[in-house]
Amino acid sequence: MSTTRSPILIVGCGFPQLSLIRRARALGFDVLGLDGSNAAPGIADCTDFLQVSTADADAIVQVIEARGIHAIATTGSELALKTTAIAAHRTGLPFATTPETVRRCQEKDAMRAAYEAGSVAVPPFASCASLADAEAFASRNPYPFVVKPVRGWGQRGVARVDDHADLVEAVADALHHGANAGLAQAVIERWIEGGEYSVTGFIEREELVAYAVTERIKVPGKKPLGVMVAEVAPSGLSAAAEALVVEEARKGAKALGLTRGPCYSQVAFDAVAGRAYLFETAARMGGGFDADVARIVSGVDLYDRIIGIAVGDHSLEFAGVCSAAHGAGIVKFHIGSPGIVTATGGLEVARAVEGVLAAELFPAVGGTVHPLTDSAKRTGYVLAQGPTRASVEAAADRALAAMILETRP
Repeated sequence: MSTTRSPILIVGCGFPQLSLIRRARALGFDVLGLDGSNAAPGIADCTDFLQVSTADADAIVQVIEARGIHAIATTGSELALKTTAIAAHRTGLPFATTPETVRRCQEKDAMRAAYEAGSVAVPPFASCASLADAEAFASRNPYPFVVKPVRGWGQRGVARVDDHADLVEAVADALHHGANAGLAQAVIERWIEGGEYSVTGFIEREELVAYAVTERIKVPGKKPLGVMVAEVAPSGLSAAAEALVVEEARKGAKALGLTRGPCYSQVAFDAVAGRAYLFETAARMGGGFDADVARIVSGVDLYDRIIGIAVGDHSLEFAGVCSAAHGAGIVKFHIGSPGIVTATGGLEVARAVEGVLAAELFPAVGGTVHPLTDSAKRTGYVLAQGPTRASVEAAADRALAAMILETRP
């Protein structure tokens, strides 16, 4: 246990925070982890743990004051980001962004309004509080559409809509999920044909610097729409197309008022029209080990920078290349069969595959695998590096094939 530095409070111990927790420990910090679940996978890597809901800002403030915490961080989770920003603001702890900026990034109607004001290319959209509002938009625009909650994350309540019957179901579902997140509104927008890409970067001196552009490989189907099963670099885009994707991400970050810290963007590229369309900007790293892939292909560890902001270390916040850059990197998720877990295994074989840096399964024997309704239901992952995209995709597939997660209904 480190005794040379004060502990960092990391909000959330689920898989989106695993790499942040582990990097903090590797840098010599003690970590006090908070999570609503006492079975979260990151707990084992923390120095200390408290079972506290990541949605409860008041409880987080109480922990900060009771424990004399001087540094707080989170990444990868929209819910944890919101409460962490609030707690940091209320206690005066260093944090990359403000609660108001987080709100603009999380409420999709406010986000898109900011995009439009900043001349960012976005698909036509409208906010709706009822089916009638969505029908009015549909009367002015051709199908298909995407319907999503105004406030939500992890692809919960997101669906593609091809006709009126789809619209009725999707709006009801999106409003339900929005209400659960505290705002019973939805957004409807035109469907954009083309691939989807993530831009992983950092706001440096108020400008987004991109460290990786990855192609988002998603689960097929209309609902849930957009659940990512792999992020892979290189993206497969031409240099010119990738530059357009990065430019829209950069304009979006500026339009939303991001001036410091991590930034994760989702962008669609329409190859026929030669245009990029921005879907989302988050004041955090992606929740799917995106920053790990960025480290593989750039050599820059963005978790160092998040920790640097938290502890007030300028050299960490602006840390440069710290490891060799590779030609390709991938994170690919394991998707288990729903049921009660009866056996797990194969991790040693998976980790021995050439190029594999990490392979993990999240559920333990006796735990539950839920249907893949959102990104939180993924059951494990493989992280791999190599010289080419083909080599890392093959390594990830070999590792996943070796991983055993048996379930019964």
